[in-house]
Amino acid sequence: MGLLKSLATPLGWVLFLVAIGLLMARLGRGKRTARFGWWLILAGFVVLLAASLEPVASGLVYSLEHRYAVPTPEVLATVDVIAVLGCGVYPSGTLRQEADLGEEGYPRVYRGVQYFKNSGADVLAFCGGRDWPDEESEAEVMRTMAVSLGVAEDKIVIEPTSCNTMENAANLAKILPKAEGRRIGVVTSATHMMRSVWVFERVFPHDTIVPMPVYFTYDPSRSLQGRIRPSVGNLEKTTVALHEWIGVLWYALRY
Repeated sequence: MGLLKSLATPLGWVLFLVAIGLLMARLGRGKRTARFGWWLILAGFVVLLAASLEPVASGLVYSLEHRYAVPTPEVLATVDVIAVLGCGVYPSGTLRQEADLGEEGYPRVYRGVQYFKNSGADVLAFCGGRDWPDEESEAEVMRTMAVSLGVAEDKIVIEPTSCNTMENAANLAKILPKAEGRRIGVVTSATHMMRSVWVFERVFPHDTIVPMPVYFTYDPSRSLQGRIRPSVGNLEKTTVALHEWIGVLWYALRY
C-alpha cells in the first residue's frame, strides 16, 4: 500500500515515466520505440514542471479549500462533540526527548482547542494511531498538547488505533456513547475536509457533521515571477491536493 501511495503522486509519475522512457530509449528495438522512450522522458519533466508551478498548485488547492468556511460563533454554540483528526507525529527517540506534532498537527490541535473552548461541546475527541507499536499514538500526543492548553482531561476522549480517515470515524463511533441528532464538529486541514465530511456523514448518518477547517494553504502569488518560477513548495501543494482528489475517488469506489 505504501508503494502504491508513492506512485500516486506527481513525483511518482515522473519517476515512472522517466524510468520507462529510459528503458525504451536504451533497450528498445527500433527507432520508433527509442523515439517514444525519449518522448516519455520529456513528458516526465513536463509533469514535474507543471506540478511545481504556482498556478497549478493554487488551482488544485483552491478546488478543495474553498468548499468550507471557518465556523461562526453561532455555529460553534450548537456543537455537541468536536473531533480532531490524526495529523502525523514525530515520535520520541533518536534526538527527540518528547514526541512532537507534525506540520499540520499544531494548527489542528490549537484551533481545535479554541473551537472547543468557544463551543457548547462536552467532548473533545482526538483520533490517530501509531506507525510502530513502541511509538506514541497521534491521539496521545494531541491530548498532551490539549491538556497543556487548558482543556480538562475528563473532557477528552482519544481514539489511538486508526490509520486513515475512514478508521478515524469508524473507531470513534465505537467509543462515543450511542446517540442520534448530535452535531459533531470535525477539525482537519482544509484540503482534507471534503473527504473527512464525506466519511463522517456515512459513519454518523443520524448526526449532523459540522466542518471546522484549519491550515488553509491557498495563497496565490501576486507577482509574475512567483507564478512562473517552479518551487518545491508548489510541488508539495500539488502533491497534497492530488492525493486528496485521488483519496476522494478511492473512497467513493471502495466505500
